[in-house]
Amino acid sequence: MKKFIVFLFLVCIFGIVYVNRNSIINFVLRNVVSKNEVVFAEPNEYYKDYDYIYVQNTTNLYPSSKHDILNIIYSTLNRGVDEVVFYCADGYNDCINDINNIAEDSLVLATINNFVHPYNSYSKIYFSINDYGKVKINVSKNYSDEDIELINNKLDEILDSLFYDGMSDYDKIKAFHDYIINNTSYDSSVSIESQIYNKTDSSIAKGLLFNGKAICSGYSDTMAIFLNKLGINNYKISSDEHIWNLVYIDGSWKHIDATWDDPITVDGRNVLIHDFFLLSTDDLFNKEKNIEKNNHQFDRSLYLEAN
Repeated sequence: MKKFIVFLFLVCIFGIVYVNRNSIINFVLRNVVSKNEVVFAEPNEYYKDYDYIYVQNTTNLYPSSKHDILNIIYSTLNRGVDEVVFYCADGYNDCINDINNIAEDSLVLATINNFVHPYNSYSKIYFSINDYGKVKINVSKNYSDEDIELINNKLDEILDSLFYDGMSDYDKIKAFHDYIINNTSYDSSVSIESQIYNKTDSSIAKGLLFNGKAICSGYSDTMAIFLNKLGINNYKISSDEHIWNLVYIDGSWKHIDATWDDPITVDGRNVLIHDFFLLSTDDLFNKEKNIEKNNHQFDRSLYLEAN
């Protein structure tokens, strides 16, 4: 009789384990097998210790909302890590669906990319999900270590020639803005298709600083790298067809568009203007009322500091 009771007990245990096998496997994977894997690596030197309204830094790798997932993506990029693993929190039933939707939304991903240091920005970002809810993000970056070393050395050389003791942040930004305009021309040879699908030197700071050629992403990356070097809070803003910089200076957020301050002239003359230098959002929109082509109509629900 005792043996039969033990047998029934074991059968019940086995049945419970079988019915709940996926939950048990998931628990073991999360808390035993992958415990040391679900943690952020230390950030690199280009980490920005800033939180924004749209995304914030986090160390929580068990998201319980869509916003938590966005924060994980931002923190992955902002830390400069190439890979991170996370699991959805218990009870977050829409988690996998939300991850898939974000992974397919190029606008959301590009927006998050705009908030990080250009050296930590992605050229490609991949998401994978296994049957037990393990999510992995892999990142390929826009800038190689060689690119970064070359750009940093070039910037040091430029700033040594531009800066003098007692300069304000405004003076430094203006001096570098003017340097960009005076030493760069817009690279009209880069097609729209190439801008979208292929990284060229003109689309990053390398082309501007070493070839004197850039498209809008090259102008804005160069300005962002410079601002970060000075420790000035900033990020990039993009519309459907354009990208430029937003910078926090003297207690408010202002727009800088070096691309539009470096106009293409009919006779090829190099022209320096300050029409789009440290403008408020209202001033930016008012200025464009008299311009035929409007490239600065950005989504104000994403770049909330600009409001």
